[in-house]
Amino acid sequence: MWIAIVTPVFNDWASLSLLISELDTLDFPEAVRFSLFVVDDGSSEPSTIDYPVHILRRIYEVEIISLACNLGHQRAIAVGLVAVCERKEFDAVVVMDSDGEDRPTDIPRLLAATKENPGYIVCAQRRRRPGLKVFRLWYICYRFVFRLLTGARIDFGNFCVIPKGRLEALVSDPAIWNNLAGTLTRSSTPLVRVVADRGRRYVGKSKMNLVSLVIHGLSAMAVYSDVIMVRLMLAASALSAVTFLGILGVVGVKLFTQLAIPGWASATAGLLIVILLQGLMLFTISAFTILNTRSMKVVVPRVDAASFILGRRKLLPAALTELAE
Repeated sequence: MWIAIVTPVFNDWASLSLLISELDTLDFPEAVRFSLFVVDDGSSEPSTIDYPVHILRRIYEVEIISLACNLGHQRAIAVGLVAVCERKEFDAVVVMDSDGEDRPTDIPRLLAATKENPGYIVCAQRRRRPGLKVFRLWYICYRFVFRLLTGARIDFGNFCVIPKGRLEALVSDPAIWNNLAGTLTRSSTPLVRVVADRGRRYVGKSKMNLVSLVIHGLSAMAVYSDVIMVRLMLAASALSAVTFLGILGVVGVKLFTQLAIPGWASATAGLLIVILLQGLMLFTISAFTILNTRSMKVVVPRVDAASFILGRRKLLPAALTELAE
């Protein structure tokens, strides 16, 4: 079995060296070899791999794809998947981070699930997340908001196995330019989830801060932007209808009953009119946002990814020392 691995890297070359070490020593019940596609996401530090290349046995090749600028984690993955799609010899593609949080030791279980479910994309479902309680709490809140706004459930990240037959359609989907996990949850591609704990980082601390986390969460929601806008339109319509009925009720009480208190009717009606106008405004904005996004030109990774690639270096194991120099 020949597996392509796509992993984005931004300055974290020490972690990549440790990842190579773990990948090359994985134990499989059958012959498995890897081709590693490293997407250099505009790193400011020189790319160096510190690993004794003479003992490589599972890693058949390493290709460094250098991007012209820092596109971000998700878009770097999309570019890497397009690079793999150009090759036809791979049986499957593994997408994973290079920092150790996606554990290489889980790859055999993911590949086993792929064999048991032909044609399915296998995703690593997180059960335990080591780290700050604040981050875990934020993630729970994010999942709740995501479900509320989109109606979909997202409980996995980038760590997954994509069968060869599913790759072409995936890289042709514009949504993957924003978020891989969000694209998989929305697509009609059948998914299988395999429980896998998140590992600990090889080196240093995560570069993700609160702003990065929020942007990452919004990028997943962007895949469902039209769904979110339609839901907002429906909510605005319901709010406007309830508010209009409230205004009619206030007028009815004022004109046809003796319950009116001087001043309360006009104040209540004025407040309800403001809410009604806000609901109508939200409805209008949502409608025009949908129309605008439907007419905009989108980035299709299969077509546009090459525009962001500065250079590519295919490194066989014997040539890895050139990268380290």
